[in-house]
Amino acid sequence: MLRLAKSSTISLALLFVSFGADFAPLYLLPAHAEAKEQTSLPTLVGTYDGNQMEIAAGLELKADHRFRYALSYGALDEEAAGTWTVHGDQLLLTSDPVIPPRFVLVSQSQGADGKLQINLDVPTGMSQQYFDALITNTNGETERKQLSETGLVSDFPSTSKPANVRMLLSIFDVVSEPVKLEPNSGYSLRFCFEPHDLGKVAFQATPIKIVGGELLLDRHSRTIRFKHSGT
Repeated sequence: MLRLAKSSTISLALLFVSFGADFAPLYLLPAHAEAKEQTSLPTLVGTYDGNQMEIAAGLELKADHRFRYALSYGALDEEAAGTWTVHGDQLLLTSDPVIPPRFVLVSQSQGADGKLQINLDVPTGMSQQYFDALITNTNGETERKQLSETGLVSDFPSTSKPANVRMLLSIFDVVSEPVKLEPNSGYSLRFCFEPHDLGKVAFQATPIKIVGGELLLDRHSRTIRFKHSGT
């Protein structure tokens, strides 16, 4: 995965060094392309710098309507590649097929009385501490508890037993389906995390607004302003 330096002056050449291809020449959109705010759209093909405070981001639009995208925001690094089209005053990104990460329930057993026990098998280089358990009790309340390096052991009273649990990797918004917890099925669980294409974004006709020569993408509760920086 491409990691981006946290610098407002980072060059787009560095952002896309892992792309391994020369940037395409400028490509003029057809004159009949629609635009709500402009009678004709600006030249779009090229590289774009989306850096701002706490964010390093880059976008490359190629003349063959392929794109590459990368973003680093705090501990989050993500990237995408696919195709782009224009509709009105919006640029639409659609990623190549992505296999999403998932949690798999490996086993469920009785365990110790009055204790919820969770273990998670993770890939080499990952820690269980990256993950949380979302525990909904029989009283309807949900609490979030972080796993330790050895998993999670949580006491519960007989008056408010856990009713279901979901696993969460919050930085990538990956959450499992709820697993029902009952006395006869037990409160000791082992999950496996399968990363697959973790960090690759599955854009599906995701809109980017074209405003005054800039491309505006709403992502992670922020608006990223991509400015054309070269061909």
